[in-house]
Amino acid sequence: MAFWRSDAIKVNGYNESFIGWGPEDKEFIARLLNIGVKKRFLKLGAVAFHIYHKENSRACLADNETLFKETIALKKVYCEFGINQYL
Repeated sequence: MAFWRSDAIKVNGYNESFIGWGPEDKEFIARLLNIGVKKRFLKLGAVAFHIYHKENSRACLADNETLFKETIALKKVYCEFGINQYL
């Protein structure tokens, strides 16, 4: 996934309310789409790398899914706990 820094700041980046494994990337994308960012597919048009990391616990998956569904249902464009903590 790639995005402009300015767009990430508009939606406050990744939602740090997510605990463990869960759809935090899809929730971030939903907020970007909610502010009008257009999706582009770069299949075979860019190089992608994945950084190895241990898989997180799925114990909070139901709670994480709820956060994601709320973002979609309420058309949220900003999360409370994100980049703003570090700027």
